[in-house]
Amino acid sequence: MDSIIEINNLTFLQGNKKVIDNLNLEVDRGDFVSIIGPNGSGKSTLVKLLLGLYESDCIKIDNLIVSKENIYEIRKKIGVVFDNPNNQFIWGKVEDDLAFSLENLNYPREEIRRRINEVSTNLGITNLLNKNIKDLSGGEKQKVALATSLITNPDILILDEAFCMVDKNAKKELLNYLLELHNTSDITIINITHDLEEVLNSDKIVVLNNGVIEDEGYTKDILREEKKLKSNGLDLPFSVDLSLNLKYYGLLDELIYDLDEMVVRLWK
Repeated sequence: MDSIIEINNLTFLQGNKKVIDNLNLEVDRGDFVSIIGPNGSGKSTLVKLLLGLYESDCIKIDNLIVSKENIYEIRKKIGVVFDNPNNQFIWGKVEDDLAFSLENLNYPREEIRRRINEVSTNLGITNLLNKNIKDLSGGEKQKVALATSLITNPDILILDEAFCMVDKNAKKELLNYLLELHNTSDITIINITHDLEEVLNSDKIVVLNNGVIEDEGYTKDILREEKKLKSNGLDLPFSVDLSLNLKYYGLLDELIYDLDEMVVRLWK
């Protein structure tokens, strides 16, 4: 496979505290990977390292070592949404914020307009384009932050607790949109979260705790390991827990993580 992210023997200290401890990880181009772990597990530090906020010759992004010399090229390849979207805006109207990065890259005005229309339609924010960002709710700001990160068609999308301000229904819609995007393009998605309800659409899961990878593998395999997840301070998503119990009592013959599909199976 073609690895777009390579991390080899990465150790990172803040003061005397070892935040990342001899971490090794490869992410293939086009993968949808969830990195999960409790608060303080090192997830946010890992995001900063991937973005080059800390230099590290242990990390390669699309074959470029994360260094001062390469950081401009690396950041052109990455879109990122943080837990606090206020850090991502130039402020003013939503439409102006969406246009900003494209204007800096010298896109023609017609292409800027096309991309704004496309991404705002896909994310259901066309009604926000003429609003001032300061007047938006937290959930609306996170949708706009996602739009600004996708508008340049990045090779890698990093989501750092990116859905903490949106309600349950909006979160499901956004995650389904990202799944569709993943299935129809070669974008690599890294979803960093402590909420296991967000991981069901991902291909793979990495369990991080105390700066160490405790487990990694395909999503369905990792979600079967209830005891290991709980030992790392993580709870199973409701649908997974329910599916495991229904299978235990013979009401399902396989694990099903989509609630709508589960209802259909049970009613047959």
